[in-house]
Amino acid sequence: MSRLVPLFLGLAALVSAQSVPVWNFDGAALPETNAVGTVAFKQPGPRRPDYPRFEQKNEAATFDGQGARLEIKDPGPNSLFDFKNGDAITLEAWVKPDGLRKGENAYVIGKGRTDPKSANPSNQNWALRLRVLYDSACLNFLFASPSGTGIKWHRWTTPTGFANDRRWHHVAVRYEFGKPESIRGWIDGKEIKGSWDMDGATTDAPVVDDAPVWIGSSMGGLANSSFRGAIDDIRLHRTLVPAAEIAARFATTLPPVAKADIAQVGPSPNAGNDSANGTKVAKAAEVVRKAPKVDWTTVTQGQVRVELCEDWKPTANVWPEQAPAVTDSYVAPAFGFARVPEKYVDTGVRTERGHPYLLRALATVRLPAGKHRLLLRGRGASALFIDGKLQLKTPFPPAGTDNKPVKDQDKYLDLGGDFRFAPPGNRDAWVEFETKGGAHRIILESVVGFVINTKGSRRRPELGETIAAISLAGRTDWQLLTPSSDTPSYDDAGWAAYAAQEEARLTKVDASARAAARARQGDYWQKRREAAQLWLAKTPETPVPALAADFPANNPIDHFIAEKIVAYQGQVKAVKTGGVDFYAKVFPILEANCLECHQGGKPKGKLHLDTRAGALKGGTSDGAAIIPGDPAKSPLLTRIKSEDPDEAMPPVGHRLAATEIATIEQWIKEGAAWPDYRTLPTAINPLTEDLAFLRRVTLDTVGVPPSLAEIEAFAADTSADKRAKVIDRLLHDPRAADHWTGYWQDVLAENPNILNPTLNNSGPFRWWIYESLADRKPLDLMVTELLRLKGSSAAGGPAGFGIASQNDVPMAAKATIVTTAFLGMETKCARCHDAPAHTAKQEQVFALAALLETKAVKVPITSSVSMAKLREGGRKPLIEVTLEPGALVEPHWPFPELSQESVADDLALDAKDPRDRLATLVTAPQNERFAQVMANRLWARLMGRGLVDQAWDWERSKNSHPELLRWLGRELVRSGYDADHVLRLILNSHAYQRATDATQKQASPLFASPAPRRLSAEQVVDSMFATTGKPFRTEEASLDIDSIREQANSVSLGQPRRAWMLTSTSNERDRPALALPRIQAVCDVLAAFGWRASRPDPVTDRESSANSLQPAILSNGTMGTWITRLSDDHGVTAMTLEAKSPEALTDALFLRLLSRRPTAAEKAKYSAYLGEGFAGRVTQSSSKSAAYPRKPAYYVSWSNHLNDLATTVRMQEEAAARKGDPATDRLTTGWRRRAEDVVWALVNSPEFLYH
Repeated sequence: MSRLVPLFLGLAALVSAQSVPVWNFDGAALPETNAVGTVAFKQPGPRRPDYPRFEQKNEAATFDGQGARLEIKDPGPNSLFDFKNGDAITLEAWVKPDGLRKGENAYVIGKGRTDPKSANPSNQNWALRLRVLYDSACLNFLFASPSGTGIKWHRWTTPTGFANDRRWHHVAVRYEFGKPESIRGWIDGKEIKGSWDMDGATTDAPVVDDAPVWIGSSMGGLANSSFRGAIDDIRLHRTLVPAAEIAARFATTLPPVAKADIAQVGPSPNAGNDSANGTKVAKAAEVVRKAPKVDWTTVTQGQVRVELCEDWKPTANVWPEQAPAVTDSYVAPAFGFARVPEKYVDTGVRTERGHPYLLRALATVRLPAGKHRLLLRGRGASALFIDGKLQLKTPFPPAGTDNKPVKDQDKYLDLGGDFRFAPPGNRDAWVEFETKGGAHRIILESVVGFVINTKGSRRRPELGETIAAISLAGRTDWQLLTPSSDTPSYDDAGWAAYAAQEEARLTKVDASARAAARARQGDYWQKRREAAQLWLAKTPETPVPALAADFPANNPIDHFIAEKIVAYQGQVKAVKTGGVDFYAKVFPILEANCLECHQGGKPKGKLHLDTRAGALKGGTSDGAAIIPGDPAKSPLLTRIKSEDPDEAMPPVGHRLAATEIATIEQWIKEGAAWPDYRTLPTAINPLTEDLAFLRRVTLDTVGVPPSLAEIEAFAADTSADKRAKVIDRLLHDPRAADHWTGYWQDVLAENPNILNPTLNNSGPFRWWIYESLADRKPLDLMVTELLRLKGSSAAGGPAGFGIASQNDVPMAAKATIVTTAFLGMETKCARCHDAPAHTAKQEQVFALAALLETKAVKVPITSSVSMAKLREGGRKPLIEVTLEPGALVEPHWPFPELSQESVADDLALDAKDPRDRLATLVTAPQNERFAQVMANRLWARLMGRGLVDQAWDWERSKNSHPELLRWLGRELVRSGYDADHVLRLILNSHAYQRATDATQKQASPLFASPAPRRLSAEQVVDSMFATTGKPFRTEEASLDIDSIREQANSVSLGQPRRAWMLTSTSNERDRPALALPRIQAVCDVLAAFGWRASRPDPVTDRESSANSLQPAILSNGTMGTWITRLSDDHGVTAMTLEAKSPEALTDALFLRLLSRRPTAAEKAKYSAYLGEGFAGRVTQSSSKSAAYPRKPAYYVSWSNHLNDLATTVRMQEEAAARKGDPATDRLTTGWRRRAEDVVWALVNSPEFLYH
């Protein structure tokens, strides 16, 4: 094992000032030591990245604090361990105590005083200890000196130390015996002053004998003198190590811990799962916390008034001395809080509340007479007052740690019956409360958030589960305190129901708050709408062509499609029968010899040979490259025949073969027929049948198949416009936001990391994406909000888009996303140099970066390429660099061909704000590219491919229907940039509603008839849960579920309910204890179908090819087990119990899972299979009963993931995830397995994955 210094392999018999014994623990007791008691080796030591001076797999030893120790024999007189006056000693070690108790003197290392039964039990030669004072581990140096009456003690102690934070600390002390003024001590590289506090300073020499050296204990193994925790890298120097050298020993990347965070270990009312150990606490004295003065006239009868005080800005974890001002308020039905309403700024983007902030809930509650029990629970420090008297309080959260014993969770509050155990990170307390009955004024206060240090480091401000509950006299059940007659029960099921109800209510509150925020800029956006209508009136419309003969049409889209098909049919007919087939014979020649230089945005000589129009237009030298019918006058033929090196083409490499030249000559002679596409089908399929349409349109709008209720309602509708009505309904369905969020996460490279941000991680702005889609914001407003970068980067605002961790120019990275997402310009290569295959220049990217940065941006050397390097060896560079390293690029709009800078002067809300100018220039109607890019993206999602195939790169893509795309772009502008308007047009078109052509493998650019489209990864997962009715249940998407870590290094993405809410579960340490097995099981399915767990770069079109992993993971994977096993909470279980016959059940299963009825053959087959045992399938009663005694399951979080038991717990969770929920016992085993077989067959059929 690589360590700071070599292992100490032996003790010198002679004193040598150069000898430095070092005790490292790399897997076994050292040869010179004898392990006594519970000493464990190969334990995690201080490791990088938290402690960068150590290796990543560094190991330590742990001691149980009950006498465990390492014993080292003294070699004899004048050994390395013997000191006399004039000798210098420096002792140092890395320590990680596992809990501190007042009065302890924990020995790290010492010589002597090891045998209390010896003739000289006080023979303390020297010792380095930790003495627990003032709730801190203080540095302590001790030795004894001979005295005429025995011995005298000399103890030097520091008045301050380090907190019980379960982190690694470096401690050191040095002393020259005989010189008491020479004593000095250090903790974590900082010198700490101390004093001789026993028998005073002395010039006397220490005791010297042949007593052994002990590590970890003393006094025969006395517990109060034993070290409990981990020790590493103990060093004994016979010199005074320089102060600078000692100070340099300590280095950490962890944030500092505030002194107020010290937590005691022992019989605390908040041990274990941070909850009381089943012990009733006495009523808190009123002097501890006084009830705040509140205005009770603001409280409405039957409601809980909740006040939020955000302007309070504490620098430590303390209660406010005076009641802070109320900055926001709302009402709640009961004293139960999982979250508060979100806070919104600007046009309705998320921001953070004060951090920490104070929550105060108050209500008048009527209670019956009697002696009741009260419960207070919260993640932050909380207090409960009744009629002005403090009844209960919980403490501030403990200090941060990563090795908290999992076994601490064995201490938990259990008040009997179905009492709900405290969830992770919550602290609680209870008390008896006697009342004569009647109305009581109740106040609950909680400090939401946690101060780590005065430099601004904070934990996530989360409520956890902040509640006040009551168990009435004579009862064992619990209820949330409420002023309402509707009393929510407080057990597991009751809380789940209440929390879901509150989430739905607060979601509406949030939506109203966003609408109110948008209304504050209503006048500005009305001005933008009027400007757009004025622009439309001044610019020419795109005429809708007449409908071609014999073509069906539902709306203008079908006219454009028909016109293109007819034109293509004409091109195909123009090819001479038996003549040269362009795509079979000519195009391969051009592709191999010409297109490398003559396509894309920067063709040589401005000559395009990738389209017929480009070849006919020609370049700057020769004019038209081909003259159809006249090979002799065609410069293309002249150049490929020429022997002149200045004229010949290709200019380098091999020349064309005579047969190739002859092919091109013959092709030109025949008229140079060049159809837009290779042979494509042009047959128009009829409209698809109703249920197939319903499945397609439901998947395309809300991301999951239709439910049985939706199928029945649609089938019952006999109106002529039933399809149009269902389209309108689905476009307004809240699930549509879920469906589209994943798409924009890819396009905008939303890339949060739930643990320790790495390269190109962004903030979790997924919540802004989702809320924008849920609000159906106009697309120009949505993009404007994104580019303004306002709100909170941590809480889900668009400011998170501006984060690109560890990137040398974050805004340059964001500029490349902006161009691909909204302008159809691929600029990624222009990040470090001018793009070789595109027109984009590095200066354009940095100009956009400067607009986003709102100031000039310097080009760092890490974002540039040296031209001198590129020219080495005399070679011609393939790329060009026009920005020198260190160049300063001012904010300006780099695309005048799209819209003029003056547009921002007229239309920007704040024309002086570079971001507002950028947003305006991107989204203004004058920038027709933006509206067309957005319309093209909507088209591609519904039709299988874009009108411009590569939505992110128009420069190297063909626009199959330029007139249609311009018309759609103008329709988008005309509608006020309403995406639903364009979606509605597409969905109502005949082209969209046609029956699928199963012979096509991919969508045709003619859009004659749709090809089968595979579901996206999110659709696959969401559809499996939605159709089977199996709840989408995973862990919280967080590795810090008890909110111990600093907010900057830990993100919680909440409790997922749809696939888009997931993210990568990887951690840079690859620790099994930090796994999330249920989330990973779903992520494995998503990844098999092209989903990316991390998105460092934007992507529009994912990999969609079939692979062997897909059927394997669906049919045999963990998630597949959940989906197909009929558990009690499975939707199909209820169906099977209620089914009237096997035939009816077969019909229902096909409709539910495949959105169609079975064929006659399928119905006969499946009904027969389900018929066996059908009559007796239902069991008489359930054999399940509640398990007692109840105990909360262990949880693993960052706070305890280094504890040995954490990995075991996580492995057990992984095994449970693989096993899945137990099967229902309401069905006989044999018949249930038959029903499971049917579900398995249907969800694993290829039909399930396509529409």
